[in-house]
Amino acid sequence: MTMRVKRALAAGAAGLLAAMGGVVTNLVTDSPSWTWGIALVLLVIAGAGTQVYLNDSGAHPAEPAVTAAGAGAIAIGGSAHGPVVARGDGSGAPVAPAGSGVTASGAGSVAIGGDARGSVRSSAGGTS
Repeated sequence: MTMRVKRALAAGAAGLLAAMGGVVTNLVTDSPSWTWGIALVLLVIAGAGTQVYLNDSGAHPAEPAVTAAGAGAIAIGGSAHGPVVARGDGSGAPVAPAGSGVTASGAGSVAIGGDARGSVRSSAGGTS
Protein backbone atom coordinates (compact mmCIF):
# COMPACT_ATOMS: atom_id res chain seq x y z
CA MET A 1 0.00 0.00 0.00
CA THR A 2 1.48 3.35 -0.99
CA MET A 3 1.96 6.24 1.41
CA ARG A 4 -0.66 8.22 -0.51
CA VAL A 5 -3.31 5.52 0.06
CA LYS A 6 -2.37 5.22 3.74
CA ARG A 7 -2.71 8.97 4.18
CA ALA A 8 -6.07 8.98 2.37
CA LEU A 9 -7.37 6.21 4.64
CA ALA A 10 -6.10 8.01 7.74
CA ALA A 11 -7.76 11.26 6.58
CA GLY A 12 -11.04 9.41 6.07
CA ALA A 13 -10.74 7.81 9.50
CA ALA A 14 -10.03 11.22 11.06
CA GLY A 15 -13.20 12.64 9.49
CA LEU A 16 -15.28 9.67 10.63
CA LEU A 17 -13.87 9.90 14.17
CA ALA A 18 -14.64 13.63 14.26
CA ALA A 19 -18.26 13.01 13.21
CA MET A 20 -18.64 10.24 15.77
CA GLY A 21 -17.10 12.51 18.40
CA GLY A 22 -19.73 15.14 17.63
CA VAL A 23 -22.56 12.65 18.04
CA VAL A 24 -21.13 11.30 21.29
CA THR A 25 -20.58 14.85 22.59
CA ASN A 26 -24.26 15.53 21.95
CA LEU A 27 -25.22 12.35 23.83
CA VAL A 28 -22.93 13.22 26.75
CA THR A 29 -24.44 16.69 27.12
CA ASP A 30 -28.04 15.42 26.79
CA SER A 31 -27.74 12.49 29.19
CA PRO A 32 -24.35 12.27 30.93
CA SER A 33 -23.07 8.82 31.83
CA TRP A 34 -19.74 7.13 32.42
CA THR A 35 -20.16 5.01 29.30
CA TRP A 36 -20.63 7.99 26.98
CA GLY A 37 -17.84 9.89 28.76
CA ILE A 38 -15.38 7.05 28.25
CA ALA A 39 -16.49 6.66 24.63
CA LEU A 40 -15.88 10.38 24.05
CA VAL A 41 -12.40 10.24 25.60
CA LEU A 42 -11.48 7.23 23.42
CA LEU A 43 -12.76 8.95 20.28
CA VAL A 44 -10.76 12.09 21.08
CA ILE A 45 -7.59 10.01 21.64
CA ALA A 46 -8.12 8.07 18.40
CA GLY A 47 -8.78 11.27 16.45
CA ALA A 48 -5.65 12.89 17.87
CA GLY A 49 -3.67 9.78 16.93
CA THR A 50 -4.79 9.93 13.31
CA GLN A 51 -3.90 13.62 13.15
CA VAL A 52 -0.43 12.93 14.55
CA TYR A 53 0.03 10.17 11.96
CA LEU A 54 -1.07 12.47 9.15
CA ASN A 55 1.27 15.20 10.34
CA ASP A 56 4.29 12.92 10.72
CA SER A 57 3.79 10.94 7.51
CA GLY A 58 3.56 14.07 5.39
CA ALA A 59 6.70 15.71 6.68
CA HIS A 60 9.48 15.70 4.13
CA PRO A 61 12.87 17.14 4.96
CA ALA A 62 13.95 19.97 2.74
CA GLU A 63 16.11 18.81 -0.13
CA PRO A 64 19.64 20.19 0.00
CA ALA A 65 20.64 22.76 -2.59
CA VAL A 66 22.67 21.23 -5.41
CA THR A 67 24.94 23.64 -7.30
CA ALA A 68 27.37 22.92 -10.13
CA ALA A 69 29.31 26.04 -11.08
CA GLY A 70 32.25 26.16 -13.42
CA ALA A 71 33.10 24.56 -16.71
CA GLY A 72 32.44 20.82 -16.57
CA ALA A 73 31.49 20.80 -12.89
CA ILE A 74 29.20 18.00 -11.69
CA ALA A 75 27.12 18.12 -8.51
CA ILE A 76 24.98 15.13 -7.50
CA GLY A 77 22.55 15.57 -4.60
CA GLY A 78 22.21 11.85 -3.87
CA SER A 79 24.35 8.81 -4.57
CA ALA A 80 26.20 8.10 -7.81
CA HIS A 81 25.73 4.48 -8.92
CA GLY A 82 28.01 4.53 -11.96
CA PRO A 83 31.19 6.17 -13.14
CA VAL A 84 31.37 9.97 -12.98
CA VAL A 85 33.77 11.85 -15.26
CA ALA A 86 34.09 15.63 -15.14
CA ARG A 87 36.04 17.41 -17.85
CA GLY A 88 36.50 21.06 -17.18
CA ASP A 89 38.34 23.45 -19.38
CA GLY A 90 38.40 27.11 -18.79
CA SER A 91 38.77 29.10 -15.70
CA GLY A 92 36.49 30.84 -13.35
CA ALA A 93 36.28 31.97 -9.80
CA PRO A 94 35.07 29.28 -7.41
CA VAL A 95 31.53 29.77 -6.16
CA ALA A 96 31.01 29.91 -2.41
CA PRO A 97 28.34 27.46 -1.19
CA ALA A 98 24.96 29.06 -0.51
CA GLY A 99 24.21 27.61 2.93
CA SER A 100 24.07 23.86 3.25
CA GLY A 101 23.96 21.53 0.31
CA VAL A 102 26.17 20.03 -2.37
CA THR A 103 28.34 22.48 -4.31
CA ALA A 104 30.85 21.72 -7.06
CA SER A 105 32.64 24.96 -7.85
CA GLY A 106 35.43 25.46 -10.29
CA ALA A 107 36.40 23.86 -13.57
CA GLY A 108 36.04 20.07 -13.56
CA SER A 109 35.00 19.82 -9.93
CA VAL A 110 32.84 16.97 -8.65
CA ALA A 111 30.62 16.98 -5.56
CA ILE A 112 28.49 14.00 -4.51
CA GLY A 113 26.05 14.29 -1.60
CA GLY A 114 25.73 10.54 -1.01
CA ASP A 115 27.76 7.43 -1.79
CA ALA A 116 29.95 7.11 -4.88
CA ARG A 117 29.53 3.50 -6.01
CA GLY A 118 31.52 3.94 -9.21
CA SER A 119 34.75 5.58 -10.23
CA VAL A 120 35.00 9.36 -10.00
CA ARG A 121 37.46 11.14 -12.30
CA SER A 122 38.07 14.79 -12.88
CA SER A 123 40.33 16.24 -15.51
CA ALA A 124 40.45 20.00 -15.33
CA GLY A 125 42.13 21.82 -18.14
CA GLY A 126 40.55 19.86 -20.99
CA THR A 127 42.69 16.71 -20.86
CA SER A 128 41.30 13.32 -20.03
